[in-house]
Amino acid sequence: APLLPEDQDRLDALFEEFTQLEKISIGYPCNQRFDYSPLYRFLRFAINNVGDPFSGSNYRMNTHAFEREVVTAFARFAQIDPADCWGYVTNGGTEGNMYGLYLARELFPDGMVYYSEDTHYSVSKILRLQHTRSIMIRSQRDGEIDYADLEESVLTHKKGHRSGR
Repeated sequence: APLLPEDQDRLDALFEEFTQLEKISIGYPCNQRFDYSPLYRFLRFAINNVGDPFSGSNYRMNTHAFEREVVTAFARFAQIDPADCWGYVTNGGTEGNMYGLYLARELFPDGMVYYSEDTHYSVSKILRLQHTRSIMIRSQRDGEIDYADLEESVLTHKKGHRSGR
């Protein structure tokens, strides 16, 4: 069904607002100067990268082959044999943080996550959702983790862990 006139007006106003903002936005988290026009033609498809890009999917309209290439490129960049690694491309930092924290919790169920107060805002939310034990560490003025606070927290946690707390 076609859009109602008032809905079209709202979309037109939003488009105009974005057109103006594009001129002054330098990023966060993306750069406005990226030219997406070569990808426009793919918007007509219901692409879904569901599942593991390395084990196939029953939904064939995906970009898993490209995803595997990205993982391989990052493996080589990190000097890891691509045959010895696995990964997938996320939609952004929050999803990447969520999967990393999920793996940490699964591999180390009794572990403790230490993160700085300047860590991406999604980390504390994800830790709460996953019921993962964690300690927030102070940051230095430049945003870098406060290593003295980290050391003190680790030592305090070790002592408490040994005494059964």
